[in-house]
Amino acid sequence: MKKLIINFQRIFSRFQAKLLLAFLVCTLFPLGIIGLIFYNVTYQIAEDKIMNSTILADDQLYVQINDRIRQTENVADSIQYDMYSLTQTDGGITESLSVFNNVRNDISLFKSTFDFYHIFIFLPDTQLGAEEGLYFYPLSDISRFVLPKDSRDNPGTSSIWFYQPGVRIPFILSEDQSFKNVIVCCRILRNQASGNIEYSYLILLNPDEFSNSLANTFESTDITSYLVSEEGQIVAHTDPSLCGTSFTGEKMDFYKHSEGGIVYDADGINYHVVRLDNGWYHITEIPVSYIKENTRILLKTIIVTLIISLPLTVLIIIMISGNLAKRLKKLSLAMENFRLGKSPDLASNRLIPPSKNPASYDEIDKLSITFENMQSSINENMNSILELSLSEEKLKYQLLQSQINPHFLYNILGTIKTCQTIGKLDIASQMITDLTQFYRLTLRKSGDLISIRDELEIARLYLEMEKRCHNDNLTWEIHAEDGIENFMMCRFTLQPFLENSILHGISRATPHVHIKIFVCYGEDTVIITISDNGGGIAPRQLEELRALLNQKTVDYDKHFGIGNVNRRISSPSFGNGSIHIDSRLTEGTKITLVFTQMEEE
Repeated sequence: MKKLIINFQRIFSRFQAKLLLAFLVCTLFPLGIIGLIFYNVTYQIAEDKIMNSTILADDQLYVQINDRIRQTENVADSIQYDMYSLTQTDGGITESLSVFNNVRNDISLFKSTFDFYHIFIFLPDTQLGAEEGLYFYPLSDISRFVLPKDSRDNPGTSSIWFYQPGVRIPFILSEDQSFKNVIVCCRILRNQASGNIEYSYLILLNPDEFSNSLANTFESTDITSYLVSEEGQIVAHTDPSLCGTSFTGEKMDFYKHSEGGIVYDADGINYHVVRLDNGWYHITEIPVSYIKENTRILLKTIIVTLIISLPLTVLIIIMISGNLAKRLKKLSLAMENFRLGKSPDLASNRLIPPSKNPASYDEIDKLSITFENMQSSINENMNSILELSLSEEKLKYQLLQSQINPHFLYNILGTIKTCQTIGKLDIASQMITDLTQFYRLTLRKSGDLISIRDELEIARLYLEMEKRCHNDNLTWEIHAEDGIENFMMCRFTLQPFLENSILHGISRATPHVHIKIFVCYGEDTVIITISDNGGGIAPRQLEELRALLNQKTVDYDKHFGIGNVNRRISSPSFGNGSIHIDSRLTEGTKITLVFTQMEEE
């Protein structure tokens, strides 16, 4: 006995053992009492939650069904307007046919857009279109539908909803010629004096769409939901085979008195009854057995989980929570302070002490190491991505530049060939000399950007070559504000615009073209305007050009040179520029280029 006491004291001399003993003594006894209270409270809460979740799903279903009813009512209102237009037409046969076709198109659009089963329009037997046979029928054929008795009192501005079995739509609209049970939204307009029906139209809905919504809302088959008309006829049900059946008057009285809430019936069923906008009732039956079954499973799960996990959870939290929280907090602060592009100072902010043995690393230690490696890897990758992005942008620019040079060379060589063909060999020879000087200046500048001074010189050389082909029909002037020529711009920017001014500007109406080039300062930008007094651009072509400029695309079939220049100068790396074109036929064209002031690096 003494030895047993000594062993007992030895075991419980440890802090962990004392904590466990104190926990058992302080919790087991009250746990029994709390468990009983907890069981009753949890049972009630679980029951309420199950009931509330079911009612919430039922309310969402009610909104869905009501929205469909309102949608149908709105379409009925729209058809009412079409019917008014149709019946009030007093013009000739041509106008009547036009109005009839418009109304028929509207009816077809309503049917397809809102997925109605069909729409029937009943017109007086002698009215135009009454024998159309797809959507329009003689008023005498309305007898195929069994209208409710109170339809006679309907003023025509409100809808009559009822369930109609055995309806068949025309073969031309559906090869399925079987009879179909439908839900009908009906409007009837009567003559106020005689009481006779002037016209009527019926919107047919498939009850299956409501039955499917009712069946798919609740996972459990124990819950039953259905729609009932005011007369007690079931129009949609989670069990579609019950559609068309009816309740007794006593049952309907019970439903009407239960509207707007939850009522418990003596047969062990909770009824949730709400009234739809069309006067029907949406009823959901929630058996008490369904609630009890679900609450039992929930309570058993909670109790077993508490009994098993509570002691273990508390004990583990006491043992490791302090150290764990401290380590996680340190890791969290490191993550919060992480910034892209900023290399971590691993020497002063180590998440793991250097003295710790790697063999004892747990998941948090490995996560810390992974995070440290991730910081370095992300920063390296960001630098690589940045370099690749700059390289890609540079390659795109060079590709566009390489495309414009052959385009220009092809045009000049074509002009030289033309001069040789017509015998102007001296002009062709001089143009070859000018072209040599032109490319000597162009190729001498190997960078992606060129000074405005050199670009203007290239433009002048090009104009000299073109002048030799057009004699005295081409003149120009170039003006630049002081100091602006030292800024940089995209290579080969002005030549495509000058080429267009010459090619499209010289015509019979404008045999002489004078080109003006002005380079001036903007607000941290350079503004270059190229204007001519040539033939101008047609409005349609001008619209195409402006659309091409806005889209910043290159069309290799049309406006290649302008699209190429626009794509290059709009790049943020090469000026973030823009181009605007103004032109009028026989008055000339003005092109404005605006780009950021760039200095040579």
